[in-house]
Amino acid sequence: MDENDIEIFRTLIKEKNVTRASEKLFVTQSSVTKRIQRMENELGCTLFIRTKKGIIPTPVAEKILSDLCNVQDILKKVKNYTLSSEGIIAGTLDIGVSINFARYSLPKILKNYMTKYPDVDIKVLTGHSTNLYSKLSNNEINIAIIRGDFYWEEGSILLSEEPVCFVASKDPQNTPINSLPNISRNTDPSLEKSLKIWCEENNIGRSNSTLYINDISTCLEMVKNGIGWALLPEVCLKNFDGYIKPLYLKDGTALTRKTYVLYKNDYYDLPQVKLFIDSLL
Repeated sequence: MDENDIEIFRTLIKEKNVTRASEKLFVTQSSVTKRIQRMENELGCTLFIRTKKGIIPTPVAEKILSDLCNVQDILKKVKNYTLSSEGIIAGTLDIGVSINFARYSLPKILKNYMTKYPDVDIKVLTGHSTNLYSKLSNNEINIAIIRGDFYWEEGSILLSEEPVCFVASKDPQNTPINSLPNISRNTDPSLEKSLKIWCEENNIGRSNSTLYINDISTCLEMVKNGIGWALLPEVCLKNFDGYIKPLYLKDGTALTRKTYVLYKNDYYDLPQVKLFIDSLL
């Protein structure tokens, strides 16, 4: 049994389908089947039950999943330490990146890193910060770059803090904001609470929003076309030439959006992880 066997095992547990697992791993279905059969012969037990709709992990498979994941992590660390002792920066780097950071900041950082360390095998997972936080907690990724405040007892570095702004295609001047359509979007609970307070302090109702959009870029495009106003972080406004006004509560508190890099302390000892975190600073 090796790292590849464990990765196939983990993917099958998650996908519960040989076809989907093979597509995700970029291997043939027969290869997946042979490796699992080899693992079953080696362990002397059945790991998956085959059905017409897919496969079902047996109780044994579910019980050993955590231990096999730990074994895989240890094997990766041993390999990385061996390579680093020879002066080679290699190994794997599993990064979880919030959608907005991935869109506006990551490409340049990643290009510089890959130029310096071409032997590192990099996997980037983009998603909402809440999901990335969960994956980091479950050891599914090495590093998480997230937006917003999350309780984390291990490695945490504040990368940036930007203002949240009132955004419109043009200065509303004396036009009551309530008379203009609001374009709302999903955000984390802590920022949503602050935005709600700001709206209440300014007698602005957001419950009757004309549009509710999940994607920040689409939201901004709607604003550019004069459909309505939105409350957006500065990160997406670099090429926006409309009306921008940073938000403040009545007590003078600025509404901001923080970006953190979170990581497990054990992973920070890996050269490729430490060097990537350094490249963010």
